Amino acid sequence: MIDERLYELAFAYRKTRLWRILWESEIFAVKLSGDRTGYISIQGALEKQCAVELYIGDKGLESFRTMGRVNQLFMRPMEYQEYVLQMDCLRCAFVNKGEMTQEEWADARDYARAHGISTSGKRVYPQFEKFQPDCCPWHLQTDQEKEDLCEALSAAIEMAKLLKGKDSSKLGLGNIRDQEQEIPFLERQNGSYVLGRIRIPEFTGKRWPRPGKCNDISVASLKRVRKLGVWECALVRFPDPVWDEESKIPHFPVVFLAVESSTEFLLPVPPVEHYDDAPEQLLNQFMDALLAEGVCPFEIKVRDERTYAFLEEFCQRLKIRFGMEECMEALNDAEDDFLDHFNMSEEEEIESIISMLQEILDRGDEEMRKLPREIVEQLEMLVQQDFLPDVIRCRLNQVFHFDQKGKNGAGKGKMANGRSYVISVSPCAGCYRHIRISADSSLLKLHTAILDAFGLAARKRCAHAFFMDNAKWSGRDCYYKEGIESHYRATKKYKLNQTGLYEGMQFKYIYDFDQEWVFQCRVLRILEEDTGVPMVIRSKGSWSGKPSDT
Repeated sequence: MIDERLYELAFAYRKTRLWRILWESEIFAVKLSGDRTGYISIQGALEKQCAVELYIGDKGLESFRTMGRVNQLFMRPMEYQEYVLQMDCLRCAFVNKGEMTQEEWADARDYARAHGISTSGKRVYPQFEKFQPDCCPWHLQTDQEKEDLCEALSAAIEMAKLLKGKDSSKLGLGNIRDQEQEIPFLERQNGSYVLGRIRIPEFTGKRWPRPGKCNDISVASLKRVRKLGVWECALVRFPDPVWDEESKIPHFPVVFLAVESSTEFLLPVPPVEHYDDAPEQLLNQFMDALLAEGVCPFEIKVRDERTYAFLEEFCQRLKIRFGMEECMEALNDAEDDFLDHFNMSEEEEIESIISMLQEILDRGDEEMRKLPREIVEQLEMLVQQDFLPDVIRCRLNQVFHFDQKGKNGAGKGKMANGRSYVISVSPCAGCYRHIRISADSSLLKLHTAILDAFGLAARKRCAHAFFMDNAKWSGRDCYYKEGIESHYRATKKYKLNQTGLYEGMQFKYIYDFDQEWVFQCRVLRILEEDTGVPMVIRSKGSWSGKPSDT
């Protein structure tokens, strides 16, 4: 819900027509609460849009300067998108009704009517948005963001007063450049603004994240693999955003394109959703994919600074020839194919998937079983769909035994399409708890329910993992506490109905890796009715908390 104060300041700013005086590059600064500095850019001189943008702190300023280097005419589509997605600001824009949600428009209209403000003409409705790197523009999230945007609008109104009848250069406003320089600085003192100057630093450009500690075992394994091929590589973002339950704002995952230049073979590397937070996760997945193919690159070429930062240390450790090159034909073709995939019709996409699956089947059973775990999971999901030809679905079931999980009605148990499960959890012989839990619950919630059931609620912070293939420490089908094993799936992010549970299925839960307490789990029943909160419906025996040999 937008505060009336924001609407009041937005409509007051619009009356100033400040965009007719200032160019977007003639920025000025304002003192924000918490001893922060905000940088304000006035958009609208070229009539493309009318907006006040607030860039907060050094990070925001670097974002503004980065955006100033964007030239869509001379950039590849994905390179242009990458620059645009670095925008980091709060914005009040004036838009037409059709550019707003129904709720945004109704709120702005109601405020205008209540205060006798005309909304006739173009771009008259204020819209308040938050831009943060690698995410979709989104509505304001916090009271602090609303307060910051109020300060920006107030400062813009004050600047319009100061510029009335004056040339902008008289106040020291001018085109911001890369070198160190001074700009006007507004600070509120005793209820009014005081105009001063502030020095902004030289533009250094974005510092791209580098992977931290990666999987040393994978590095050691790759050292024993023969080096082969020249690989053209790039980190690119999905053209379309995703919105998972853990995120408040739709974001753009990163995918790593690695193409062998002579054969144009594209290495299957799963994407990651939050690359900047944990680049080592993607590096570990890249190494897993190389090991699955039984190859280590002889040479790697990249075309941009971000991919260079991602791979530099990796190539040094493995003594892989490494460098930058602008034009790479195989990589460009792979990128075009990647973009085409997002522009396909449903029929074209199905045809493409079937063609891809046929290529996988042509590898032979042994080669198929070497595919990375994430690829196998995607294949299992495809098998559950109705569009696959019978010959392909049967062959995949034959190799990976997906049907034994009850996915196609031919498995050992009832299909897991209910709304809740009854799961038996046993730490030792003669002791168990039958827990009823919603199918929409995460594995993390099951972990909590198990600890509650056995009186271990005070120890929930210890490490834990689930092994759905019922084999301790198996890497094939497992889920770990978030932050423990970054290259495996996190229990926080997966619901029970996403793990392939079926009636009669057994799996293991391990808690406290030092003690290695092993709980044997079994799906007893799948119910059609939902369960609000997990509950113990049957209990037998007590448990001393000693390690189990289950």
